Amino acid sequence: MALGERAVTGVVTREAANACGFQVATKVFVFFCAILDISLCADIKRTWILTFMGLGYLLFQRAWKQLVSWLVFYGFLSLLLYLNLRHGFHIKFISEFYIYTFWWLTPVFIVSWDLVSSPPGNLIAFLSRLHAPSSVILGTLVVFRFFPTMRTEMRNLDESMRNRGLLRIGNVLRKPLAAFEYFLVPLLLRCLQIADQLSISAVSRGIEAPVKRESYYTRTMKTGDYLCMIIVGAGTLFFLLYWGIG
Repeated sequence: MALGERAVTGVVTREAANACGFQVATKVFVFFCAILDISLCADIKRTWILTFMGLGYLLFQRAWKQLVSWLVFYGFLSLLLYLNLRHGFHIKFISEFYIYTFWWLTPVFIVSWDLVSSPPGNLIAFLSRLHAPSSVILGTLVVFRFFPTMRTEMRNLDESMRNRGLLRIGNVLRKPLAAFEYFLVPLLLRCLQIADQLSISAVSRGIEAPVKRESYYTRTMKTGDYLCMIIVGAGTLFFLLYWGIG
């Protein structure tokens, strides 16, 4: 297969993979609705409703991997809270305050992670339509892509160390500081490389050009986006009227 054919195939495949996802404007709207619900909720125990709304939001996008991950995460936190409240179960190295806080903020985590994991091209196009300065666009991309990128790099480092036998239990127990060094030093070097690559990529994508930036993603707001905004907006209003402060 020629290079051009591989490039075209890669773009089509990536667009097909995100065909069921919402536009960035929709994700931003859902994110602010989740923040509003969590901030003005009078009964914290009712936030499970917001969590299942967030899971339904992922289900509508067919984001199966994220959906399963957040289901497991929320189920685990719910189990810990149940054992703590009903049976007095305590974990020495994890405070109940943090468990309860993560359980309470799970709806925000769900929608914010979906927003953060949006393709960078879509983020650039959305911010450009808002006439955001280049510094804001670049800063937003760096912040939004930091956690997914670091997760990928840490997974790669973990696989590399396991292939070399550096994470064997015996090695870690005998030399814990050395094992930490083996992981930390490559991670820091990789961060420096990513910073250089990011600056080069931003310049090559025309971040310094005084023109309106667009994206090679040709998607526009569709019926599903407007339907999602209407449903989420109505759900937010209903939730705040019944369980909001005041």
